[in-house]
Amino acid sequence: MTSQTGVYESTASYTLLAERITNSNRIVITTHRKPDGDAIGSVVGLARGLASIGKEVESLFIGPIEHGLQLAIGDTEYRLLEEHGEPTVEPDLIIVADTGAWSQLEALEPWLRKRKDKVIGLDHHANGDEVAGDRVVDVSAAACTQVVMALFEEMGIGLGSGRNSIAEALFIGLGTDTGWFRFSNADARCFADASRLLEQGIDRYQLYRLLEETARPARIELLQRMLASVEYVGPVAVMELRSADFQETNGSSTDIIGLVNTPLVLENIQAAILLTDSDPSVTKISFRSKPALPSNPDSLINVNELASNFEGGGHIHAAGARVFLPLEDVKARLVDLIQS
Repeated sequence: MTSQTGVYESTASYTLLAERITNSNRIVITTHRKPDGDAIGSVVGLARGLASIGKEVESLFIGPIEHGLQLAIGDTEYRLLEEHGEPTVEPDLIIVADTGAWSQLEALEPWLRKRKDKVIGLDHHANGDEVAGDRVVDVSAAACTQVVMALFEEMGIGLGSGRNSIAEALFIGLGTDTGWFRFSNADARCFADASRLLEQGIDRYQLYRLLEETARPARIELLQRMLASVEYVGPVAVMELRSADFQETNGSSTDIIGLVNTPLVLENIQAAILLTDSDPSVTKISFRSKPALPSNPDSLINVNELASNFEGGGHIHAAGARVFLPLEDVKARLVDLIQS
């Protein structure tokens, strides 16, 4: 795994990225493995927007893709790396959205490194690597789709309207990365952008239903097992799901998206962590946290910092990591870190 090094920040302006896009014809757009709503929304939004100005675009995903998100992609064609392999046509430009971390792009790393001069980036995370030499990193954005919106404003690209529009794709990213506007990152800019997107005829409820109310029965069974495993380490709920849990429920990693948030409904819990080893060779860690208590600013748990101990990262309130060690060893180290 390639670790994150140096300072991760913008190295280019929207104007420069717009010029590079304008001067390219064949463009591949990709994002991190197991894409979430913001990753899907960013890639699909970019694909629809750039196709609207005559670019030859290919959307490339590293799976798996959760069922609801597959439905949300709508009529936009895409290449799934595991099924279709790397692009066969050499691109003029590659856009990496919603990540700048090699650890989230492992399956594509050799392909991307061979084309490093062609890679540009759009991101809103605080941690990353030199995946893209020219990149805009806006950590003040609640979702990467807001960064895409700003790029389209620079390029004069409209948002379209209704189903399968650019606006719909961008709203998916904004809605999902803010917990449907419940999380602390849903600030004034977020609501202003959401309002602008909704003005384009987006059916907000149908999108929510498509993404949040189309789960398989395995999700409930895995939720039961996850909650049965809860251990409280001070203000942190630590949970686990083992490979046997996935096998016995016929579940997969896409069935547990968002489940880590469940213990945050408890008054005295400030953070929740879920460890999984559905792939026995790797332990995955999902971190979530609440803002600090108004009466106690020191109650904030910065899960981005916690994840960095495992070469992971993300945001203050949401982060992740992958560790090539047994779950028991990772959990023991994690508990020590929490207690220290």
